Amino acid sequence: MFVLDLDPDVEERNYAKEPLTRAEITRIVDVAGGVAEVLNTRHKTAKEKGWKEQAPAKSTFVKAALEEPNLLRRPVLLRGRKAVVGFDEDAIRKLLK
Repeated sequence: MFVLDLDPDVEERNYAKEPLTRAEITRIVDVAGGVAEVLNTRHKTAKEKGWKEQAPAKSTFVKAALEEPNLLRRPVLLRGRKAVVGFDEDAIRKLLK
């Protein structure tokens, strides 16, 4: 991703290549600001459970994301105690500052 070329301190966590751990999902949710910030509301499970209207509790989401990582929006970009989940140009610019 172009961001990684701009700042070596930014880590892209590609869960398609290596599954996320419970601790990683929890960290991503925490630094992103909550479940609603990371939830892929277009995912079938999110729609079926009504999570688009009301995000689940963090523990419920973490358990579900361990089984179905695509419940997390992509990309997942981490830099220290900051994260951007999903493609958001403004948020990525802020992450680089």
